[in-house]
Amino acid sequence: MDQLYEFFEKFFNTSDWPPRWHCGKWSDFHGWLYIGSDVAIWLAYFLIPVILIWFLQRKPNVPFLPVFWLFSAFIILCGATHIIDAIIFWKPHYRISAVVKFLTAIVSFLTVFALIRDLPKALNIQTEDNDLLKKINDQEETIQQLKEEITKLKSNDY
Repeated sequence: MDQLYEFFEKFFNTSDWPPRWHCGKWSDFHGWLYIGSDVAIWLAYFLIPVILIWFLQRKPNVPFLPVFWLFSAFIILCGATHIIDAIIFWKPHYRISAVVKFLTAIVSFLTVFALIRDLPKALNIQTEDNDLLKKINDQEETIQQLKEEITKLKSNDY
């Protein structure tokens, strides 16, 4: 329990670790490649939920809305781990990183459970296109049956 108390007491304190630039032998190229990649991943992970939320605002009655929100939270938290990794090159916020990764793990599993729960329901959703195709096929079968009946009636007349 003492370690937990100490962890949160020093939550914003970075004096226990050096910045990542001073851990090992980072070349400028390797360090900036790492930082640039993390920032680019964070930006994409930030924009994906923005696009999902934009979609949800314009599309009323989206089925499985909680799954969309869980995906958004999951993606935002994944992105947060990357931006924190980039920041750690200057400010070693390893405690913040650990908590964000822990939250990412929780939301990840909540998303998995929601998908397991909702995917069978989603697979059973009939779209308008599927309904229309079924109606067309039913009508074609009916037409074919009527043609066969007409052919039988004609052959019985002679």
